[in-house]
Amino acid sequence: MSWDEAYINGSFRDMWDLSYPSQELVAFIATINFPKESVGLDVGCGAGREAVFLAQHGLNMIGVDLSAEALRIAAERAKEAGVQVDWRHGNVLDLPVEDQSVDFVNDRGCFHSIAEEERGQFAREIARILKPGGMMLLRGCREKKEEGHFVPVTGQAIDRYFGKYFDRGELFPIQMVTGIGFSREGMKGNLVVLKKSE
Repeated sequence: MSWDEAYINGSFRDMWDLSYPSQELVAFIATINFPKESVGLDVGCGAGREAVFLAQHGLNMIGVDLSAEALRIAAERAKEAGVQVDWRHGNVLDLPVEDQSVDFVNDRGCFHSIAEEERGQFAREIARILKPGGMMLLRGCREKKEEGHFVPVTGQAIDRYFGKYFDRGELFPIQMVTGIGFSREGMKGNLVVLKKSE
């Protein structure tokens, strides 16, 4: 099933959509005092739940996704919430975002969807669009599942692909809440905060 199909038939709600922003993002934003006019990017933003939340909390948000249908749903959600988000249709491996124009990148489950051979390009793109000192909150699965297509987010992977551009904090194991069709335990994940070298 393609990304668009999952959004058209509504199955995304069972698999990865949330009815509220993830608690790890809420906690992160509660601790960071972004200056006014800060620009945020939700990479692989899907139906926009977290981009809308970030816009509600003062960031000038851009949401990028491969699925035009996801962006249509995201635009409806932003309208309902009364916030402006700059939705852009595009590939995260060639982001439709200007060089060094972003202060904060939110990644909930995008990097873990990137094939091993394309992860270097993903990291280069994030480094390209982030300002020096810019931050990224990255979360993704920590274990390889036979039936899934996810590539684990491990300390080794972060160091290998992001190490030349970013300083990183500690890798924290978390439980990632998933859509209503998944188990209550959610997905075993890892969280890391990256800061682009000055």
